[in-house]
Amino acid sequence: MINLKDLLTKRSISIRFALALLFFVIALAARFTLFQLDSGLIFVTFYPAIILSFYFCGAVAGSLVALLSGLAAIYYFTVPYYQFSLASFVSPSTLFFALTAYLIGYFITRLHSKIQQLDVLLDNEMIGSMTLKNRRVLWCNKAMCKIVGYPQAAMLGASTQRLFADNAMFEKVGREGYAALNEGKTYRTQFELIKADGQRIWVDVSGGNISEDGHISLWLISDITKLKQLEEQLKHQVNHDYLTGLYSRACFMHQATTELNRALRYAHPMSLLMLDIDFFKRVNDTHGHQAGDLVLKSVVDLCRHTLRDCDICGRLGGEEFAVLLPETDQTKAAEVAERLRLAIQQAKVSLPSGGLPLQLTCSIGVSALSNNEDTMDILISLADGALYQAKNTGRNRVCLADLAQVA
Repeated sequence: MINLKDLLTKRSISIRFALALLFFVIALAARFTLFQLDSGLIFVTFYPAIILSFYFCGAVAGSLVALLSGLAAIYYFTVPYYQFSLASFVSPSTLFFALTAYLIGYFITRLHSKIQQLDVLLDNEMIGSMTLKNRRVLWCNKAMCKIVGYPQAAMLGASTQRLFADNAMFEKVGREGYAALNEGKTYRTQFELIKADGQRIWVDVSGGNISEDGHISLWLISDITKLKQLEEQLKHQVNHDYLTGLYSRACFMHQATTELNRALRYAHPMSLLMLDIDFFKRVNDTHGHQAGDLVLKSVVDLCRHTLRDCDICGRLGGEEFAVLLPETDQTKAAEVAERLRLAIQQAKVSLPSGGLPLQLTCSIGVSALSNNEDTMDILISLADGALYQAKNTGRNRVCLADLAQVA
């Protein structure tokens, strides 16, 4: 493939002019050789020389060849031969040649400009681009090679399938993406690519057809891995409590509602614990908020060690926590709550300032699904009532929701 940028920008002016003059000499010799002097085909051999000069040597060299071609044609092949006359310069054939030579120069110069603009856009270090035929790489730029970690030689002719981290995504792009391209639309999506070293990265991909038969497409690829990581961090910050790492209230309610709907659909048991650290305000007032933060983190660590992976924990506010127990009836939930209460009671929290470690207790209220009309608000309200009963009857105990209602 001819690299126009090399021909036009990496060659000196003298070389370009010499090449253009060579085209002119060959065209002049061809005119003398191939046609009779009076054949009437005055400018026919000069057009290729003009086109080649504009295309390969630039606008100035091309203009020079067009001028020399016109003068040579008038001098050698226009009556009266071997001299210039005003009639020769204003003849219809000369004027037609001048017009067509100008148009050739204009359009080729515009073509060069567009090619250079496209070259700058595509062959950059930021956005990867490649052309594909039958999902095989025809061409790719430096940025694309940098994104995927393969040299250009290894990319050309290779199937794009090896770049997809998920074969199902490869099939989906082939099914949905090329269907859109065949309809004359552009296609854009995001997915994971796998680099030459096995590392997975997220990319944003958009493509469109660039050939009339629809077999060749151009794709632009951006590495959005850092953006995805930032998005995940922000999502985690929104959905999780910054101090303990537990679900925030809103996220806990969403997760719990999903689990509740599943339990109701399949008639499975489910229970809820509401846990409150006893005398937590006293810890903050006596030892400071840093000690209070350590207490909260210690309680959360104990919950993680005591509960199952499928249990859902959330910090609803202050020192109050909620624990959803799927596939657990109220009796088993009471046993879990008691184990958790004992674990917290037996734990000792060391203070950053030294001195005797803190010994904690907690109160826990337990509720459970009882009918198909139950909602998360109902379960929380019942567990809250049991929790208040536990606190009002001495703290450091577990109370069940039905006992709270009886009271």
